Amino acid sequence: MKRLVWVVTLILLLALGVMNVWMINYIAELKQEYAKYRGVLVFKNANSRDTIFSMHNISKAHEITRGKGIKVGIIDRYFGYEKHPDLYAGGSNFSEDDRSFLSLDEHGYWMALTLSEVAPEAEIYALNIDFAIADETKKVDSMIKAINWAIENDLDVLTYSSSSFSEENEQRLNETVEKAIDNDIVTTFIHYYYEKNLLPDGLFTYKGSMDYNRREPDLNIFHYDYSVLMLPQYYEYLSNNQIDAERLTFLSISSTSPVTAGFVALLKSINNDLKVSDYKEILRDTSKEMYYEGQYCPRVVDIYEALQYLARLSSESN
Repeated sequence: MKRLVWVVTLILLLALGVMNVWMINYIAELKQEYAKYRGVLVFKNANSRDTIFSMHNISKAHEITRGKGIKVGIIDRYFGYEKHPDLYAGGSNFSEDDRSFLSLDEHGYWMALTLSEVAPEAEIYALNIDFAIADETKKVDSMIKAINWAIENDLDVLTYSSSSFSEENEQRLNETVEKAIDNDIVTTFIHYYYEKNLLPDGLFTYKGSMDYNRREPDLNIFHYDYSVLMLPQYYEYLSNNQIDAERLTFLSISSTSPVTAGFVALLKSINNDLKVSDYKEILRDTSKEMYYEGQYCPRVVDIYEALQYLARLSSESN
């Protein structure tokens, strides 16, 4: 009996050793892919399941346009602005922390990469704001500065992918967003319930991530990200959790904002003279109903159909 226990133990130790060697080699491969794709790892089996491309008909849309000439500002933090100069057409830092803009490449960088997938020829502007957790007023102050910068620099679309606001700060923000909309800027802010904002959410029935008592989201956007930003923290996560990374899913409400902004950029590259509300209406009117993971989604974007619809409208007006 003791001999059997020793044999089983030896087999287990050998198996663990093999797994550790495999994981070390796998992470090394991920790091190579990380450098190759500017931070995005395209998993080998990504096309065997739904992605933003399959769910929203993006590949067919790219046969029509890729967003050339449209300026999209991302209001966020951690862009790695100096590390990834080819990704950004411009930007500015509205935070007191230069590192969060110039060298750290985390959430804002991820949002920028997501946007670049949807509208690869759009111009991306990094607008780095203050995310002091204990001081929302300071955060909104920097957001207002960023939005005013976007107005002064003739941007076309603005994204925001973070938490909601207190009533007082939301009212302050509303005034500046209204000014942006008056200057033909479409906003796609998550968790921001101002009626003129184009409000995205994931593929959910109206519950969970948003305060639906205030208003329903305008659009349903695929909320999983399989082309993942590979940060050093994620390497550590893989090392400490012996898991199959190719089966890992990332639920990302954050990404619904740059995805929606990318859709607007594609539309604007065809016709940039419509009212801000028109782009929302086109995306809603051409959306489709569906069930996803058992949840009813009333307005899932089909960006190819939206572009076709806009093309018809433009030809009829000419």
